[in-house]
Amino acid sequence: MANIKFLLNGCDICFYAEAPEDITLKELLAQTDKIKPAWCACGIRSLASGENYPTEIFITKDSVRLANDGVSATIMENGDWFK
Repeated sequence: MANIKFLLNGCDICFYAEAPEDITLKELLAQTDKIKPAWCACGIRSLASGENYPTEIFITKDSVRLANDGVSATIMENGDWFK
């Protein structure tokens, strides 16, 4: 199964991410709720034509993980970083 690549975009930081192409919006949002960026981040957008960067965040229907320690975010398994 193929993955889709997209940008988690914010005013101060962004992350290149990928997820299975059959993931539902509900499943994607449940996983992205676990991502606590080091700075303000506020949106999602598709990649522009020809835009291809290394993936920084990998999302599946059941999990989310950072590609490496250099990604400026923390994964909160309970998604409770809003508190």
